[in-house]
Amino acid sequence: MGFWNYCPNCGKRLKPNEEFCSGCGAETIFQNNEDNYFFTPPIHNIGFFDLKIDFSPYINCNADFKYDVCVCGYINNIDNEFCPHCGVKRIDKGLSRLIKKFVKPKFNIDDIEVNTDIICECGAVNSGDSEFCDMCGRSLHEETETDDAHANFNIEYKNPIFCVCGEENSEDSQYCQGCGIPLNGYNNIDEIKILCTCSVLNDATSDFCVECGNKLNMEISEIICVCGTRNPLNARFCSSCQKRLNPERIIKSKIVCSCGKIMDFNSEFCPNCGKNIKKVIKRKKTFSKTIKSVRNVWNGV
Repeated sequence: MGFWNYCPNCGKRLKPNEEFCSGCGAETIFQNNEDNYFFTPPIHNIGFFDLKIDFSPYINCNADFKYDVCVCGYINNIDNEFCPHCGVKRIDKGLSRLIKKFVKPKFNIDDIEVNTDIICECGAVNSGDSEFCDMCGRSLHEETETDDAHANFNIEYKNPIFCVCGEENSEDSQYCQGCGIPLNGYNNIDEIKILCTCSVLNDATSDFCVECGNKLNMEISEIICVCGTRNPLNARFCSSCQKRLNPERIIKSKIVCSCGKIMDFNSEFCPNCGKNIKKVIKRKKTFSKTIKSVRNVWNGV
């Protein structure tokens, strides 16, 4: 019985217990426990190697199963447009499959060109002209000063403000010049909010962000890549585009006063209206806990 992380038809991420893909409507296999499916496990025990290996002795199926081995190690049906394990788009589909004769992969040690292939620390085999590892993003060569590889290091302003879209803005910018998100203030929002690093406003009494799940009771800092991907502070390469990350491109969770002013997370007073931010948030949380306790007593919890 296989397990799909992604839809093999459209590549959309599948949620647990999702019977049909929300992207294309294709039927998934999570509930069909009575049906017999071929077993297609990720080949974790051999690592992530781009080797031509015949896995047919390990595939148990009644039909003539034609397959491809994905770079993640997952055995795919040849008709899958996307890998159901890692979501990567398959190649040689449609007419190209009909034109190009399909040959079942066979293991041949001579296919590994020792002089040209580069084996990364994670075990992935990369071509000699690869700059970064296809699997983990590590640099495979000495760093070269190219605009693309070091795009994150081209800082324009002295004290820049980085938006969630990855755009760099000057410290006095009111709105992001890339996407238009407010950087300094919102319109009157009537109550204090917590602005998560994903740009979603949350109630001051919330413990976790309703959008990304980040903790809201503490300041969160992340590194934003030029492509707009948020990465943890200890990351060296972007999880999306594999560019080397600049530790100066930091975005942090903020506090938004009821007057609309955006402040640092640990600000005590609003510089715009003078409101005692910490006191108001503490009072709101105490009141929220009291209401929750009364509700639990009322419900017999």
